[in-house]
Amino acid sequence: MQKSTFFQRIVKDWGFESLVWIAVLVLLTISNISTDISLSVELAALLTGGMLFLSILNRYLLLPYMLHKRRMWLYLLFSSCLIIGFIYLFSYFEETIVTSYVENLQKEGDWSPLDIQLPSESKPFFDMPLSSASRTSIPTKFKVTVLFFGSFFISTLFHYRNKEKKDERTKALLLQEKTEMELKFLKSQMNPHFLFNALNNIYSMIYMGDKNAANSVLMLSEMLRYVTDESGEEKINLIDEIHYLENYIDFQRFRYERDLNLTFEKNITSENILISPMLFQPFVENSFKYSGVGVENGAFIKINLTADKDSLSFDVVNSKRKKKPQKTPSERSGVGLANVSKRLELLYPDSYTFHVKEEDNLFSISLKIDLRKNNY
Repeated sequence: MQKSTFFQRIVKDWGFESLVWIAVLVLLTISNISTDISLSVELAALLTGGMLFLSILNRYLLLPYMLHKRRMWLYLLFSSCLIIGFIYLFSYFEETIVTSYVENLQKEGDWSPLDIQLPSESKPFFDMPLSSASRTSIPTKFKVTVLFFGSFFISTLFHYRNKEKKDERTKALLLQEKTEMELKFLKSQMNPHFLFNALNNIYSMIYMGDKNAANSVLMLSEMLRYVTDESGEEKINLIDEIHYLENYIDFQRFRYERDLNLTFEKNITSENILISPMLFQPFVENSFKYSGVGVENGAFIKINLTADKDSLSFDVVNSKRKKKPQKTPSERSGVGLANVSKRLELLYPDSYTFHVKEEDNLFSISLKIDLRKNNY
């Protein structure tokens, strides 16, 4: 399993570089094609194969096991020895191939009466004594030195280029995992918060002998099914979220004998709008908590939801209670609007605006979400 992963990594890393090596092979072949095509291809393949092998050793042996482990002196030592060894070895191979080619050329050119060369005829490029092969040792070593040092340097650049891309992918994956963990934690905070308040309401209704207590239990059961089943999804249909909000509002109405001054206006122009679940409930819950509706005269709540396939607006305006209610333990721990702010930042980064405005007698929130980047 490890071997297949290793080879898959090599193929992935060398996807673009393979084109570079093909180009190197072609250029080296063209550089000597005027002498002999087969010889030029053979020498180009030899040098390209040597540079490629040296690059693989550098990227998968020297760099990861020496340089990355802060063994600079060891990396420089092994790299120098490896490059020098490759230069001498492949220079010898090239000279051997050229010498063999010259010998074969001379054997094919044994003298016969028909081979008398006229003074006006030019000699072939490789028509030289064997001793002349030694004269090409310096140019050959110089050429091989330039090629091998260049390939070693370029392979190092490719290695760090791929390493940077891998680091970016790893950081993105870790950030995604971190985001999912934070969202799960925030949801786990929100659900007990809602349940705590709902049970308090039912307890009060039962204690006061309210005839709607039984219906409120059934309604709470339906809301809890939504919370446990639907809120686990990453995205849900906006229509389902609206139905949940309507149930929540009706559940709150059971608490009071008087009619509530509450309006919930909706303007939805598309049926396939996806949003994050349980996003609006804290706003509505907050308005019931601090508006004084059902308790104080003149208290009111106005909710407006407008949405199409590109954008969504959710606004809540409510009166402020003259006497502030006592905070529950979950509210004292910071659950509520702060929770929603964190979720918005995680779910809709750079795609939303959220404003809270507080006046002497009014409290309002305004949320706008650009769904074009997030409605998937």
